[in-house]
Amino acid sequence: MKKPVSKQEIKKTTPQPEAKTVVKPTRAFTKELAREIVKNLTALGKLTARPFQRQTPTEIKPTVIPKGEYPILIDTSVFIDGRIYAIVNSGFLVATLLVSQSVLGELQHIADSADSIRRTKGRRGLEVLNALKNQRNNPGVTLKIISDPQKEVVEVDQKLIQLAKRWKCRLLTVDFNLAQVARAQGVKVMNINDLAQALKVALITGEEVTVKITHDGKERQQGVGYLSDGTMVVVEETKDKIGQEIVVLITKVHQTPAGQLFFARLK
Repeated sequence: MKKPVSKQEIKKTTPQPEAKTVVKPTRAFTKELAREIVKNLTALGKLTARPFQRQTPTEIKPTVIPKGEYPILIDTSVFIDGRIYAIVNSGFLVATLLVSQSVLGELQHIADSADSIRRTKGRRGLEVLNALKNQRNNPGVTLKIISDPQKEVVEVDQKLIQLAKRWKCRLLTVDFNLAQVARAQGVKVMNINDLAQALKVALITGEEVTVKITHDGKERQQGVGYLSDGTMVVVEETKDKIGQEIVVLITKVHQTPAGQLFFARLK
C-alpha cells in the first residue's frame, strides 16, 4: 500500500513559473506618448465641432487694425488743403496717419481732371502726401497706405466713416459736412479748421497792433488789413493808407461763425 503524498511534497515537485522582470518606461517615451494623446484629442475635437459651426457666406470678415500708435484716418480734403504738412513738421502731432486706397484713388482722379483748378488741387494733394511719407523732421509721425476692403461702399466719405467706426480711430478732415455726418455716427473727428480757430490771436479792446492795410472796406473811409494768422481787422479812416503798415487800437471784437473780426482806429 502506497504512502499518501503531502502538500509540501507536491509543491516541491511542481515546477514554479519564472519571475518576470518589469521594465519602467523612460521619461522621453512618456513625454512623446503624452504629446501624441493631446494631438489626437485636439484633432478629434475639431472633427466633432466642425459640423456644428454655422457658415454665413455674406458675413464680412473683421478687418485687421493697422499697427501703429494713435492711428488717424486721413480724408482727401486734408491733402488738398496742405496745412497738415506744416502741422507735422511743427512736432505737435504724434500719430500714425492712415491713407486708404480710396483716398489715394480720389486724389489721382482729381489730379487727372480736365479742369485746371481741380487738376492743380489734386497734384498739390499728391505732393503733400509724398512729402509726409518722406518727412524726417518728426519721427513721431508715420504714414501708411492701407487697403480698402469695403468694395460694396462706393462713396469715399462713407468708406472713411465705416473704416473709422470699425477700427475705432479718429478721422482727420477739413470738410465741414463730412465732420458733421461722422460725428453724428459716433466717430471722433479732428478738423484742421477747428485747430486754426483755436490758434487765432486773442486781442482785447484797447490793445495796440500793427497791421498792413490791403484794401478798402464796405463803409466809407474804412481800410481792411490782416494779422499774421489771417484775422481781419477793419480800421476806420484808413482808406487813404492802403499798402501802408500802421499802428491801430482795437475798439471792438466781433465773433462770427468763421472766427473773430476786429474793428480798430488809428492810434
